[in-house]
Amino acid sequence: MNSPQTYKKDKVKGNILIVDDSLDNLNLLYSTLTKQGYEVRKAINGAMALMGVKAELPDLILLDIRMPDMDGYEVCEKL
Repeated sequence: MNSPQTYKKDKVKGNILIVDDSLDNLNLLYSTLTKQGYEVRKAINGAMALMGVKAELPDLILLDIRMPDMDGYEVCEKL
C-alpha cells in the first residue's frame, strides 16, 4: 500500500480544498483524503479559501457553513 508521499503527480486522484475553522476537522479530513491519494489543501477561514481558489482551482471544495467572519454561504457567493 502506498503512503501519501509515494503518490506521483500522475497518480493523484484530484485536488481538494478543505475549508473549516476546526483544526480537528481539517486534520482528520486531510489525513483521510491524502491516504486515499488526493492532493489536499487546507484553509481555516473564508478569506483563505478564496485565496486558495484563486491560486489554484480545486476539483472539489469541502466547505464548512458555520465559520466566523465569513460563513460558507458567503464564500459560495464570492466564488
